[in-house]
Amino acid sequence: MTESSAPPSPTNGPGDPDPRRSARPGPDRGGPDDDPSAATFDPATADPDDPDPTGGVPVQSVGPAGSAGEHTDLRAVLEATRTQIETADCPECGASVDEAQDLVCGRCGARRPAVRDHVEFRLGPAAAVTDRGLRRRRNEDACALGRIATPDGEVLVASVCDGVASARRGDEASLAAAEACVAVVLTRITARGPQSLDELAAAGAGAAADAAADLVRHGDPADPPATTYTGAVTRGGSAVISWVGDSRIYWLAGDGTSQLLSTDDSWAEEIAAAGVMTREQAHADRRAHVLTRWLGHDSPEGPARARRFRPAAPGVLLLCSDGIWNHIPDADRLAAVLASGRGEADVLGDARALVDAALADGGYDNATVALVPLDPDDRRDGGEWDPRPGGGEDTGPILIPLDVEDAPRRDTTAESTQDPPAPRDGTA
Repeated sequence: MTESSAPPSPTNGPGDPDPRRSARPGPDRGGPDDDPSAATFDPATADPDDPDPTGGVPVQSVGPAGSAGEHTDLRAVLEATRTQIETADCPECGASVDEAQDLVCGRCGARRPAVRDHVEFRLGPAAAVTDRGLRRRRNEDACALGRIATPDGEVLVASVCDGVASARRGDEASLAAAEACVAVVLTRITARGPQSLDELAAAGAGAAADAAADLVRHGDPADPPATTYTGAVTRGGSAVISWVGDSRIYWLAGDGTSQLLSTDDSWAEEIAAAGVMTREQAHADRRAHVLTRWLGHDSPEGPARARRFRPAAPGVLLLCSDGIWNHIPDADRLAAVLASGRGEADVLGDARALVDAALADGGYDNATVALVPLDPDDRRDGGEWDPRPGGGEDTGPILIPLDVEDAPRRDTTAESTQDPPAPRDGTA
């Protein structure tokens, strides 16, 4: 999340953080029943077989799931709900919006909701939730989901991005990157037919990088927007995940195999890997969250890291911003949040529970999660790749290019003679 002095963009909400904001669901938290940015629920038209008929925010579709696929559209949701949110009465005392100033109620002093404070998505078996948190002025995280049917099975794609703290317009960078990742994966499948997960992951990461870098054209070139990035593409019980920065990807399962799959591009991780400090010492240092990799016009050159993953038993991939893992870094603890009695089918409830757990622990940053179920029994014809010797099917970290052949390439000629970019401060 970026806490900057930049003027609020159309997707931002200005205003001071409200320390009285509750960490539990309610009018000021934003759930599907009381948040004007969420869908309204009509019992008369509800599907009795739907475990969660509210469905979060309505999904914006680019076509039937079997042809061009479907994807969430955070930008469209924000625009569609803007008037409803900005003209609503105070959720705390009911005072008219006319009594509010700078998103603060003139009668009770409560902070009024902003457009991007809390948004939820559910798309097929996947779900995502993003929340401003309890102490930030605005939400600069973003999330996106997509799915499309192919002859080899349904492809699911997800992305979570977190605007970088030392750059302006982090909300724009995270939104551009997350939505570009999902859009290009669906577009490639629609235009070219079946693609390998390796190819799709590389295309998604490359599109996210280009989208974030391209924002420099609309602002100060000396202070370009920047964002972290996570992406996951799954099919038939297999996944390829990719990441840049310190947003994370976890595997969460009930069989004891829960684990952190990504490795932070941060000062703390590099110092720990070099043996200068223990990981605990490095993460306790004030420089821990300084980023060594990010997406943006001034990002370091080189590929993103990725990982092929196929589990032995069902579970979910968790993509999350540091507003989640700063509070709950342990994979087993994260998995335990999912085992709280909501049921396997309630993936949106699980996503909400993870965000609520971070808020209950203090919620000092934007908190965003995307959950994508993965079941090895769904694989066809042996899966996406052959097992490794000894039966293991997790490659560990590999590298994928961020410069793909059908994505616009930025001009790096002027950059090649300059010193490498300084590390970005990932804290606010």
